[in-house]
Amino acid sequence: MIWIFLAFSSALFLGFYDISKKEALSKHAVVLVLFFCSVVGLVALIPYIFLGHIPFISLQEHLLIIGKAFIVSASWAFTFNAIARLPLSVTAPIRASAPMLTILIAVLFMGERPLALQWAGIIVTASSYFLFSIAGKREMGSFFRNPWVLLMFIGTLIGAFSGVYDKYLFQFLKFEPLTVQFWFNVYMTVIHSSVLLLVWSKEKKKENKTSLFQFHWILLVVGAFLFVADRIYFIALHQEDALVSVVTIIRRSNVIVGFLWGVLVMKELGSKTKFAALGGIITGLLLIAIS
Repeated sequence: MIWIFLAFSSALFLGFYDISKKEALSKHAVVLVLFFCSVVGLVALIPYIFLGHIPFISLQEHLLIIGKAFIVSASWAFTFNAIARLPLSVTAPIRASAPMLTILIAVLFMGERPLALQWAGIIVTASSYFLFSIAGKREMGSFFRNPWVLLMFIGTLIGAFSGVYDKYLFQFLKFEPLTVQFWFNVYMTVIHSSVLLLVWSKEKKKENKTSLFQFHWILLVVGAFLFVADRIYFIALHQEDALVSVVTIIRRSNVIVGFLWGVLVMKELGSKTKFAALGGIITGLLLIAIS
């Protein structure tokens, strides 16, 4: 089944995106990184216009995609600020919890009833975060009282709403993946351009000029990795036999790439408790995937 291979490929590029995003956020303002994540994807999709692959859509359909853009923008605003200030080996596993939160949202608001294995996956994943709270005390004190950890969880929760919204767009309204990706990038670029101009105009009035708005090649790399990961993800979803829930969960295996990079390359603390917690999160996601 090619869609499974595509899902894992998307996860790999998403892991590279996490690594480059962490590097970019260590050198640049969050709003600048957000802007390049959107504009690089938009520029890469422009050729599809000339190939005639982007159909006209109604005003109502535009409004639905604008809604998705605002949801994702809110999620990114929280998570990017947290990633800029937390170890990658902590933020990557938190971000991987989105499928678990998506199921909980579906239970609370869409009347879905998870299977026994799905509940087991949720319990295992939640327990793994308790282990992370123990390991995290060595790096940041009280794990769940750290404001940046809370921001990461809030951003991930909003991202989980986006996952439910994607399910609505693709499975119920039958949107074409390329159409959604193109217009989504258009509106994300508009949103982040507006925020960037607002912040930059305020910075110009200060006596001390900030260096956070200087261009660096890593900004293009972040956007490129995100575009490739998303493009492969949408192609996987477009396969007739693809299971959206399984594709989404496989994609979150990107946590392995980010976690190992943080521990092995960036020399973040890699205790046995952290590795056990990571193993628990992966196990929980697999239980959800095979159910």
